[in-house]
Amino acid sequence: MQSALKDIVSSTEYFITKHQAQRDEFNAKVVENKSRREQVNGQKREIYDEIERQRTVRDKENTMVREAKSERETANKEFNTLRIKIHGADAENKGQRRGGDSPEFIRKKMNKLEMDHMIGKINDKKFLEQINLLKNQLRVAEEKRKPAGGSDENSELDALRVSCDAAHSRVIAAAEAAQAAHDLMGKLNDETRRLNDEHELAHRAFVAAKVEADREHQYYIVAMRCIWSSRHLLKAAQDRADGVQPSKADALPANVDLMSALMAGKTLSTEQLMTMRRED
Repeated sequence: MQSALKDIVSSTEYFITKHQAQRDEFNAKVVENKSRREQVNGQKREIYDEIERQRTVRDKENTMVREAKSERETANKEFNTLRIKIHGADAENKGQRRGGDSPEFIRKKMNKLEMDHMIGKINDKKFLEQINLLKNQLRVAEEKRKPAGGSDENSELDALRVSCDAAHSRVIAAAEAAQAAHDLMGKLNDETRRLNDEHELAHRAFVAAKVEADREHQYYIVAMRCIWSSRHLLKAAQDRADGVQPSKADALPANVDLMSALMAGKTLSTEQLMTMRRED
């Protein structure tokens, strides 16, 4: 019997060492994946904050677009009213003239181009090329229409033309800023989706490692129970062989309390577990 118990002690020591090492390895993975998961969460929070900042910028610029459009519309109405007064109603009727497009027709083309850009029908590069070309055409068309002389009405018309151009420039600048903020929000949202996937992978790895670590710890605890019981039986057999009759006090050393706690499923410290492994 003693020989069999010694074999159990020897083999159990191997399992204790094996499962302790595997448990510690999985616990290291638990810590690693938990840290990675928390790091990804931190990155996501920073990106969410930036998305909200860009949303504020976009909304502010869109408000400026609406305000500038309103100013441009008012300035255009005043400009057209005065221009008809100076040049007559015929200038309002024809968009395409023998000398080229009228300023009104060009402005309509600019408005349409601006709308196409805002809804994404044309890219930024193409928009800038075409809008600059139309601006040049508008300037030439207005110079051709400009009458000789410098009356007060002509000066007022020039001032209104400047107001129209300034309002239009503000519309373009604000629309481009709003679009840039919107595009950045899209890229940031794509990054959050990527981080969500990375977070999910880290969380799954964390859970899997935790399950394995708990399983290895249970194996470790079972092996500790086996080796403690075997050593206790060996000591009792040796005491009887030596003629020592164990008393009730002798049968309850400090390790008995630890084993009772272990058998009850309580958590023991590393120092307590190492105490149980000592052969004395």
